[in-house]
Amino acid sequence: MEIIDKFREMIRNSWTYAKFTVEEADRWNDVLESVSTQEAIKILSSEKNQWKVLQAIYSSYLDGLGYDGFNWRD
Repeated sequence: MEIIDKFREMIRNSWTYAKFTVEEADRWNDVLESVSTQEAIKILSSEKNQWKVLQAIYSSYLDGLGYDGFNWRD
């Protein structure tokens, strides 16, 4: 899906993504490619809402990695 590809590219350029391990980056890609993510995006009609859902998924992923703000993994 084009919106997921755009989101993936934006995240790859982020400072948080730069701190992922190889395994975490691979798992993040798996999340984006998962059926549940794909289906959640498909049912939303506007790109704005799709983007918001992707942001929520990314935020949840970071929370699961212990993200705690700008000093994360320094």
